[in-house]
Amino acid sequence: MKVIKVKWPCVVLCIVLINSSIVAERVNKAIKPVVNLTLVKADIAYQDGGFAIAANYYVNYLKNNMDPQNAVGLKLADCYWQMWDNKKAFQVYKSMYPNKDSNASKKIKNRIAELYVRNNQYKEASEWLQGIDSLSYKTVMYSDARLINSLKKDSLNWTVRLSIINSDYRDFSPVLTNNVLVFSSNKPSSPKSKGFAWDGNSFSHLWQLPIAAIQAVQGDKTTHVATKNNKITSGRRLAGVYECGSNTPSVNAIRALTRQEFIFSKSTHIGTLVKGLERLKFNVSSMSIDKYNHAYFSSNYNEPDRKGVNRICIMEGDYSASGIKNINKMPLGDINSYSVMHPTINWEGTLLVFSSDMPNGKGGYDLYYISRTDSLHMWSPIKMFDKNVNTMGAEVFPTITRDGYLYFSSDAQQGLGGLDIYKIRLSDAIKGTGQVEHISYPINSSADDFGWTQDSIGTMGFFTSDRYNDNDNIYHFNYSPPKRILEYTIGGYVKEKESFMPLEGSKVFMYNIDDNSVSVAKTGKDGKYQFSVHPNSKVIIKAVDKSHTSDCLYEIIVVEKQIKDTTLKVSRNLMLCKLSVGAVWKLNNIRYDFDKSNIRSDATPSLDSLVAFLKMYPINVELGSHTDSRGSFAYNERLSQQRANSAVAYIVRKGISPSRISAKGYGESRLLNKCADGVKCDEAEHQVNRRTEVKITSLATSQKIHDSVDADKFEFGKKVDRSMLPNGFFDECDDSVNYQPTQSQKTQNKK
Repeated sequence: MKVIKVKWPCVVLCIVLINSSIVAERVNKAIKPVVNLTLVKADIAYQDGGFAIAANYYVNYLKNNMDPQNAVGLKLADCYWQMWDNKKAFQVYKSMYPNKDSNASKKIKNRIAELYVRNNQYKEASEWLQGIDSLSYKTVMYSDARLINSLKKDSLNWTVRLSIINSDYRDFSPVLTNNVLVFSSNKPSSPKSKGFAWDGNSFSHLWQLPIAAIQAVQGDKTTHVATKNNKITSGRRLAGVYECGSNTPSVNAIRALTRQEFIFSKSTHIGTLVKGLERLKFNVSSMSIDKYNHAYFSSNYNEPDRKGVNRICIMEGDYSASGIKNINKMPLGDINSYSVMHPTINWEGTLLVFSSDMPNGKGGYDLYYISRTDSLHMWSPIKMFDKNVNTMGAEVFPTITRDGYLYFSSDAQQGLGGLDIYKIRLSDAIKGTGQVEHISYPINSSADDFGWTQDSIGTMGFFTSDRYNDNDNIYHFNYSPPKRILEYTIGGYVKEKESFMPLEGSKVFMYNIDDNSVSVAKTGKDGKYQFSVHPNSKVIIKAVDKSHTSDCLYEIIVVEKQIKDTTLKVSRNLMLCKLSVGAVWKLNNIRYDFDKSNIRSDATPSLDSLVAFLKMYPINVELGSHTDSRGSFAYNERLSQQRANSAVAYIVRKGISPSRISAKGYGESRLLNKCADGVKCDEAEHQVNRRTEVKITSLATSQKIHDSVDADKFEFGKKVDRSMLPNGFFDECDDSVNYQPTQSQKTQNKK
């Protein structure tokens, strides 16, 4: 099972208070004279989910039993992880695994990677995720600095700061309603508040504060920063988290903490408790309200199931400034099987979205919805959102906004790390169409970001993040839409290489590296295509056509000043070779180390592209390797044959039948320029001759030649998700490392 880390608000901790004498009784029964008493106490507390207690014992035990890479070290690291003490968890894991260790379990590798991400060390995180197939999307994301930077595309449009409502505890899940901000917090409501041994904190409750009060304090530019003085008697800061995995806390996990164990902060007075929830024994959080002031919120069941597990349900009631009345449990969850939580209701009260770990989902937690025609009718059966919303990870904290969008958090979409906030049109989410949009930095960060709420137009609102010292705080944001930027059109022609005739109906794809978007165009009778672009963009343009090879180019669009003519030209035409016997084309970016024949990692995208091409077209090919003239003729022929053999072996390993591809080393026998033996040439001239070419040796005309991209999937003039295209579709075209626009290109684009 993939283990996904989500803090308490995602999964409310199982809460039942029991007398601490139970733990002591179990310790006494378990102790044997030959067993270390400290370790016995630690293990009992750990097994019961008392991570705050267990961690203290494990630390004391390891002081005299230093052996970090053992079960005790792993349990100590797990305690810190469960308590959201990321710094200490990172320290323990790094001491146990100072280097990438193949012996570490997938769960541990994923945890260490997440901790690297929280420190903005994406490259190191990617290395730890190597080889975990289920997390390959993260490996690719974290290893590509351009993708990470593309998620920060409109950062300057956001103003974000800590809200003044934050206490020294966990404040999260804000919701704006009727000029009041309702939020969740586990700050003690009084010195008599009880905590539990999981992390030493109180249960969560709903609090409220008029927006006017928040604005009045923020108007004097005062920013409150939580100091996190909450402690238990051990003197360590403790935090509440829960990991969405197989270890469900049991009834024995809970221990009452006395009032003397809390140290109160001056900031705990901000806001007032929402009344009417007194009969709910444990955690209450994540409320949503419709226009009729009917409220929906998450709560533990008042009693655990037969195994002692206390799951989460959704409650409803009537909200007013004086509290919530007429509270009832909605018939959605299953006390013995799964939880339902994080409800959000649309303004009309006709659509309720929530998160659940019910069976047969796509991941650990998925988003579901129920609907009705009006508030007087029955709710429909539960429906699950499609794969454009739900993933193999956790989808939590949904919010329906007045402008028709569904906001939610996920840890398995492309993002900056942890839980990131995304949005999609609610109508698209219900129909299973469209793609989610990642909310830019600084809203999202490498930490966990969730619990979105906004005004009716989205220019002001609040969200939750634990980016500051691993503690949940509520942040206030303002958004200024970007000013309109003059758009330009870039275009060119697609032609057949042999005849120079235009190719009508070819599909052309433009990948904008800066915003990670892909646009689709189609050539007309004259072979012309065009795209709308912003100035100073970096793009890859690729053309594909039935019965032809593809061609692509990399362009930096340089516009140094505003001009009247906004039509720009690409640097060259896209030339496609006809798929006929004898047709030859060059594979780009196939490079070898000097005097070596092994395939370098930077050559695999081009070879993978050829693999995809051979899987789509019923052709047989020869892969020929060519060298420059330096070295003896016999040596170059032998080296080129070895290189060709290596490339063919790689392609065969990828699933291409060896009967369809042959290797041929030509050495220096087919030079493309004057650089023969004895002729003085520079390195660039020699490089022209060092190449890998593909030649069609036979064409199975009885079989249908399929286009590399299904045209029916894409609508002309629309943007599509890059993941809908074959893996490595643009990789062979990207020469961005060495490419620089010439002055002539700059001049051309200004004309």
